[in-house]
Amino acid sequence: MNEAYVLLNVDYKKQKSVIEQAKKLAGVKSVKTTYGIYDILIILESNNMQEIKQTIDVGLHNIDGINNLTSLISIL
Repeated sequence: MNEAYVLLNVDYKKQKSVIEQAKKLAGVKSVKTTYGIYDILIILESNNMQEIKQTIDVGLHNIDGINNLTSLISIL
């Protein structure tokens, strides 16, 4: 199982919308609001690494309100 963590900085006024849209994307296991440097943590999980890549590269990049995105790919 492939896993990735995506950390987002978002426009505060669009945070709720970003969360709702992110939850609908393929491979999204969990979406959490965080305090600190990042505003949202998204955990992706899939047997297909290409699906995770597609979700990050296309799905998340098409959501309005994301100011910065940092991806962490877990390797086991």
